Amino acid sequence: MAKKQGALRISLIQIGWGATAILLLCGGILAFATSGDRLLTIATPLGVIMLFAGLCNVLVYRKKRAQLHGAPWILADGMSTAMLSLFLLFNQMIIPTMIPFFFGVWELFSGILKFIDSRELKREGVHGWVIFFVISIIELVSGVASLLRPIEEFFGMNYIIGIILLVQCSGFVFKTVLYPNFIKRKS
Repeated sequence: MAKKQGALRISLIQIGWGATAILLLCGGILAFATSGDRLLTIATPLGVIMLFAGLCNVLVYRKKRAQLHGAPWILADGMSTAMLSLFLLFNQMIIPTMIPFFFGVWELFSGILKFIDSRELKREGVHGWVIFFVISIIELVSGVASLLRPIEEFFGMNYIIGIILLVQCSGFVFKTVLYPNFIKRKS
């Protein structure tokens, strides 16, 4: 369903991805504002944000899989994000030091999927593939960095999580803006 505003068309998918970007931004701010020893208090809100992000991608795949470049990678990212969110939402034995590790694994997996997707977008000649390639590299670097103890100690667990959420936010912002480029044109 598209809403016409002058010459600008905004789709329901762009609204969903935009809302996800805003939620991830809020999660990043929340992580920055929470001290490392209080990370358990924000685990549930961050889990809800991750679940929303994952389900949004799954719904995008469900609605547009035939018309969307890179649809299988969006589904894989959505499913993995939604399933990983369950760890934060339902694991009662979580310890604060596990949270950055958990987000690092999510960031690595997401970075790998975006890397593969960007290569596919390039091969198909889709405008904007470079942005997703750059985001995938940033995700891979930040994911690896979050798993390294010295970096965690230098920055703090809460800052590592905040950075990861902001990187994820940037991916959703670019998906929102570049969405018209991802629709397959009829030949």
